[in-house]
Amino acid sequence: MNKRKQVLIVTNAITDDEVLQIRKAFNAENESKMDIKLSLVHVIPRLPTCYFNIPSMGLLIEKYYDEAKQSLFQVGKHLGIAKKDQWLISGKIRTEVLRLANKLGASFILASAEQIQELQRSLFFKNIHQYAVIKNINQLKQ
Repeated sequence: MNKRKQVLIVTNAITDDEVLQIRKAFNAENESKMDIKLSLVHVIPRLPTCYFNIPSMGLLIEKYYDEAKQSLFQVGKHLGIAKKDQWLISGKIRTEVLRLANKLGASFILASAEQIQELQRSLFFKNIHQYAVIKNINQLKQ
């Protein structure tokens, strides 16, 4: 009996087409065949604190945060992922995604090609062998 697989989806740079592909892959028909739990993460880059002293930068940071939060909410809504399984984190994408994946016990990380390349450059990624680059969503069923 297979244990439930945790899939972490990185929403940074995710496109509407990618969300649609994920939605189709995890529709109700396929979901009954797969025991998979989806979680979302969006990582906001951390800026040096000296930028917070510039009023216009403060407004820009706040706007970026609001847009990231809204984007995460919309992707979660389209994929039917509960708010408790949506993570908005600030920091370096490599470090934070892999830290969260480890914390959640994720079996897979789904991300855009650009984000996967960033994750693979991480020293942490080389030590965590359970993560794989997936070209086809059917590989999750195995």
